[in-house]
Formats: sequence, structure tokens, C-alpha cells
Amino acid sequence: MKANRSIACLLLAALPTLASAHVAEKVETLHDQALAEIPGHRGLMLTVSFKPGQVSAPHVHPGSVFVYVLEGTVQTQLEGGSVETYTVGQSWYEPANVPHLLARNPDPMKPAKLLVWELLKEGDPILKPLERGAH
Repeated sequence: MKANRSIACLLLAALPTLASAHVAEKVETLHDQALAEIPGHRGLMLTVSFKPGQVSAPHVHPGSVFVYVLEGTVQTQLEGGSVETYTVGQSWYEPANVPHLLARNPDPMKPAKLLVWELLKEGDPILKPLERGAH
């Protein structure tokens, strides 16, 4: 019985690592619109869903990003900043081209979901992976 409890504790402790064994978070585009008022730009609205314990790969957004937490808890860190924790109903801003070093769901049991709005130049990707040692 004691051995089973020890194994269960080890598995529970490993869940965040196993969940982040790098499966990309689920991204669903809700709206992608060329902006007549800002020629050469588009507004993009999407949701990003994290599984329990999931961690996003470091990346950079070429556009300005606004993020709102729809469900769960998310931790995030931009280059030069500290790790910040956001919960349902909270939001933040990410300036364009600032390395996003951390985005994770710290909860090993519950998913997290974000509503994201990004202002991009036409042809720019939503994000670019951050090369190792680039920050």
C-alpha cells in the first residue's frame, strides 16, 4: 500500500513534465480581419487552450498582443520581466517582438484557456519560435 502511494505521488509530481513533453497548445482562430483603417495590417482573434501542466515553447509575437484568461490559471514571463500569474477574468498586454520566455498552465489537474487579440502586419505569422540562446 505504501509503495502504491509513493508511485502515485511520483506520477502526480511528474504530470506537468509529461503534459508538456512538447505538444503544442491548441490554437483556434475565431476571426482574422484586414483593417481598412490601418492598411497592411490585420486583427486576429483566437483562443489558446492549455492542457493541465502544459508549457508553451519560448517564442516572439511580431504583433502587439492582448490576452484575457477565460478559464484556469496561466503563468507568463516576458524578457526582462518576472513570472506573472493570471486567473479567470484577468488580462495583460505583450508588446511586439519582445521574447515570451514562459507561458504555462501550472495546474496539474485543470485546463486553461485564453482569448487572444493580436494586431499584425499582413503576412506576419502569429508567432515565431525563439531560437535557443537568442534571448
